[in-house]
Parts: sequence; structure tokens; C-alpha cells
Amino acid sequence: MNFDSFSHGQIKSKLWLCEELEKHIPKNSNVKILGSWYNILAFMLLTRNPNNYNSIEGIDINPDVQSIADKICNYWIAENQSVKNTLGDANQVEYTDTQVVINCSPEHMDNTDWYKKVPEGTVVCIQSISINDPLYPWLITTPHYGVEDMKTKYPMSAINYSGQIRIDYGSWGYDRYMLIGIK
Repeated sequence: MNFDSFSHGQIKSKLWLCEELEKHIPKNSNVKILGSWYNILAFMLLTRNPNNYNSIEGIDINPDVQSIADKICNYWIAENQSVKNTLGDANQVEYTDTQVVINCSPEHMDNTDWYKKVPEGTVVCIQSISINDPLYPWLITTPHYGVEDMKTKYPMSAINYSGQIRIDYGSWGYDRYMLIGIK
């Protein structure tokens, strides 16, 4: 397991996402989280508001993360099967009966094809980072240069929230960007 998934920047970004996205999620939504990694976001969303969601599906292309995601989300899998962690390519996802799509790692995806498949009228939340280093450990393939850049790459019919936060470590840091809207 890569414990960076619990790092300060990861958790701060996800808390920010929860605080802002919860204002715009329809009650009893079916949610898909693309590039979900260990699906800590599902854990956080359900811990904060367990009755807000009908289901949350975490989808990641890495076969090594699914069993760990299942352990992290075990409570909701065992109690009411509201979380499902699946192996898959974000560009191949089907959105039948999905009201909300979240992608916190579009900078790691080779293109924006995943976004083209999201149906119009869907609530979409996208987070990205100001770092554009293609080398390990960042592995950025589709960099984002601010919220305005994201608005251009991911056109929405309505934007409910856009902003950025600074992840600051004194002599080093980065910005995290987020868009929430209706495709």
C-alpha cells in the first residue's frame, strides 16, 4: 500500500472536495469515482453523510488497489453494499443511472476522453494539481494550469463551484484546483 494516499495534501484536498461537493449532490445519488486509487474518498463521503448516497463505485485501472480499497470501505460493503470497487479504465465507464461523477486524478489520465462519455445533466466534480512533472513520483500526463484551463478542457453547462487551495509546506508547495458543475 502507498501510504501517500493518507498524506496531508491528499486528505486536505478530499476534505475540501467533500465540503464543497456535498452542497450540490442530489439525495440518494449513485456516484462514480474515476481513478479512485484506494477509494478513501468514498470512505470520507460516507463517514460524513452516510444517508446521502445510494451507491458509490470506485473505478481504478491499477489491479493492485482494489483489495485495499475493499478493506478501507469494508464497513459499507458489509452493511449495505453501498460501495463497490472495480478494476477499469476511466475511458470505458458506462454511466447508466449515475447522477455524480468525480475525478480527482485527471492529470494522470492520457486524455480527456473519459469526460466526453459523461452524460449531459450529470453533476461532475474534477480536482487537479498545479504540478506538471511527467517523471516519478508525479507521473503527470495531462497537466492543468489553473481553474480556467480546466473550464476549457471540461466544458460544463453550469458551474456550481470553482476554486483553488494552496498545499503549503514552507519552502515547497502546490495548488489544487477544483470544478463542480453540471455537464
